[in-house]
Amino acid sequence: MFKKLITSMLNAKNTKAIEAQVKDKLLNRVPFLKGADDSLISDLAAAVDSLSFQEGDTIFNEGEQGDSLFLIVDGSVRVTSKGRLIAELGVGGCFGEGAVIQGEVRGATVLALEPVTLLQLHRQSFAGLTEKYRKVRFRLRELHERRRAEDIEQSIERNLLDNAPFLAGAGRDLINELAHYLQRKSYASGEVLMQEGDEGSTLFLIEDGIISISKSGATVAELGPGACVGEGVLFSRRARSATVTALTETSCFELGRSPFNRIISRYPVFGKRLRAIHAERVE
Repeated sequence: MFKKLITSMLNAKNTKAIEAQVKDKLLNRVPFLKGADDSLISDLAAAVDSLSFQEGDTIFNEGEQGDSLFLIVDGSVRVTSKGRLIAELGVGGCFGEGAVIQGEVRGATVLALEPVTLLQLHRQSFAGLTEKYRKVRFRLRELHERRRAEDIEQSIERNLLDNAPFLAGAGRDLINELAHYLQRKSYASGEVLMQEGDEGSTLFLIEDGIISISKSGATVAELGPGACVGEGVLFSRRARSATVTALTETSCFELGRSPFNRIISRYPVFGKRLRAIHAERVE
């Protein structure tokens, strides 16, 4: 009984210390905590764990399965993806939210730039907290969606504009709209993106990697970044006319029929160019 009492007192003391950290350092810096009342702050403090890392420590690696998000109380971190700098975050920074919102694998590697103190919120605790405070989930989803779209916009500009003929001269509005609707997906070497004869409702834009296109078992092309495949089902609604296989680890963007139709109605040149590509392929 005495041991339990001591443990309870220590937990209460830690919770009060975290509450103070949230009020002093995070409240006006973390978008989804702005305007938080004492009840939310208290419940958040009780739900998180406080962690410390030294300079150079890896907090998590790209591709790992995650189950928590992190808030930076002290120090700063560097966020990279595929060796490319994404961001450097300081006090009030939030990262890893995709793991608790959508159960995503880690989309980046995060390193401590200096000694850093973090508050870690696990998925189960996040679910309970946001069931009570729905606005927190809504604001965090907004943050995650904004980051996702910004990352895709940068990739379109870096990897696709110079390599995808149908995107030549694309303006900011079209890029923004594509970034909103595109969904990134990764395939291992040898994995099939689509199978000849299957029904389909998406086209694929290759972001990185090499794919093979085959018909009736014979390879007809190998394509890399900037290539699009699968557009035929969006124009004709026929079954897939080819099998597409990843020859290397491949990252691609998928665009479904409904957003595709909305985009080509707003940007007919985009649709016209894709139709021309499809017409050449079926000749």
